[in-house]
Amino acid sequence: MNKAPLRRFGAMLKDAARDIAVMPWPTLLVYCIALAIVLTLLVSILPLALFLFAAFMVIKLVVVAFVVHTRRGRRDHYEL
Repeated sequence: MNKAPLRRFGAMLKDAARDIAVMPWPTLLVYCIALAIVLTLLVSILPLALFLFAAFMVIKLVVVAFVVHTRRGRRDHYEL
């Protein structure tokens, strides 16, 4: 198994920890608040958006099924 990606990931974590350690407190506070807002939006809005997308797709498929069924019925009626 190639351990190079794991070493790069470890080095990246070490660099991030070093950057956080030397970061001023107000900057760290702003980053924490921004991260909290982003995570809150992703956790609460993303599932809602996916649910609404799925719900509207189901509604669209039902409507299309009825329209196609109705048009096929009319077409079959005229072909007699």
